[in-house]
Amino acid sequence: MPCAARIVTLLTDFGLRDHFVSVMKGVMLSINPELKFVDISHLVPPQDVRSGAFTLSQAYPYFPSRTIHVAVVDPEVGTSRKPIALTAGDQFFVAPDNGLLTYVLEREAGAVAYEITADNVFRQPVSATFHGRDVFAPVAAWISCDTPIQKMGAVLKQPVRFAIPTLERTPGGLIEAAVLAVDHFGNLVTNLKPDDLPAYSAGGSRPCKIIAGRREITSFRRTFAEGSPGEIFVVPGSAGYLEIVARNGSAASELGLTPGATIGVVLD
Repeated sequence: MPCAARIVTLLTDFGLRDHFVSVMKGVMLSINPELKFVDISHLVPPQDVRSGAFTLSQAYPYFPSRTIHVAVVDPEVGTSRKPIALTAGDQFFVAPDNGLLTYVLEREAGAVAYEITADNVFRQPVSATFHGRDVFAPVAAWISCDTPIQKMGAVLKQPVRFAIPTLERTPGGLIEAAVLAVDHFGNLVTNLKPDDLPAYSAGGSRPCKIIAGRREITSFRRTFAEGSPGEIFVVPGSAGYLEIVARNGSAASELGLTPGATIGVVLD
């Protein structure tokens, strides 16, 4: 029976200059010519698993059922780190077991991970430096052809996760927060949500400020256009988190902050 048309997304840190992404697509099309590809991103900062995990988490919920997501940000390729396949909700994920699926596992309570050990579906010989081509791509393609994911290997009870930053509150009205990601524009996506700050609650009368880098931020806007040229301010982002932004500039560059950086909130 021929394989059916399925959507496969790809997220990598491979960039756009080299051949790596096209080779992965070629391997999958050789197995299932009916595949439809969607590129989530290939500009994840090199080896930045946390940024890749966040980007994947923002994209996958918008895809239809039975979509297969292939994510490869894999600084430990060729080592003892495991390749895994995941069922979560009604979608599939294929990735290295290095925390790249952390947000998916956190959000999808019924997710089940399998360690991929069925090397009969791998492209041979398996390169020690390109598992995207030789492991993850063919596994995804065979899943698209309705190969049961259970045949890829045994259940992996504790796939690797990193600790997602949470808000720390003190009795004195301080909140310790963190930067989750930096987008293409240099906007700092924090783990604060609008309800966490009085500036966005009903009335918005209680003053507050955010300490980011060595700067105090006291401007809280609703849109990017409300900020003055060069001003650093806060807006509610489309992902549901508050973002620190610079009008016509990069807040990340201005403040010297990267994912994982700590920021503070002072409630006066």
